[in-house]
Amino acid sequence: MLFKLSLKNVKKSYKDFAIYFLTLTLAVCIFYLFNSLDSQGIMLSLDSSELETVKTLNDMMNILSVFVSIVLGFLIIYASNFLITRRKNELGI
Repeated sequence: MLFKLSLKNVKKSYKDFAIYFLTLTLAVCIFYLFNSLDSQGIMLSLDSSELETVKTLNDMMNILSVFVSIVLGFLIIYASNFLITRRKNELGI
């Protein structure tokens, strides 16, 4: 009985959960991209001027990564609270 109830609720709110998990997946991909840029093999073959440009770009990516993590942290908290509030209303808690 509880399994049927939970399955029914998941089917109803599939779009909400899909957006939530898609956002989390996209965030992980962005962080991986930002943090793995400087460890690529092609970076070893750059000359000094290109290397300085890449280091500056990497520093900007690190700053942007911190900003994106703060925004996504608020997004995750907001989405979690939204989904929990919705579950409370549906289940009558």
